[in-house]
Amino acid sequence: MAKQNYPAACGIPMQDNRVYTAQPQPVIVSMPKQKFNDDILFSTFNLHFCNPCCLGFVAFYNSVKARDSRLLGDLTSARLYGSRARCLNIASIIICASAIIILIIVAVTLINLTSYRYYH
Repeated sequence: MAKQNYPAACGIPMQDNRVYTAQPQPVIVSMPKQKFNDDILFSTFNLHFCNPCCLGFVAFYNSVKARDSRLLGDLTSARLYGSRARCLNIASIIICASAIIILIIVAVTLINLTSYRYYH
């Protein structure tokens, strides 16, 4: 039997003396894209600037738990923590905005009352 020269790639001789070379094929892994939002930036803002009754801290805690759950692969609890964080963030913003508006109204009213008493 004559010695055949095979290419450098792993050559497998066929019955009719052709050489079948197996080329590596790329493997594509596609994961379904899950809609997920942990609102970590929103929670950080509320933690530092709008923190009535520690709502900003609790929202930040839930955001971190949501991110950890997502990294562990538990998407149901990640969505639960994420939606809870979003609700707490919205409540914190509403309470702080209401307090600021009430404070401005009280300040303007007091300034008008003192100026009215001063000039009359």
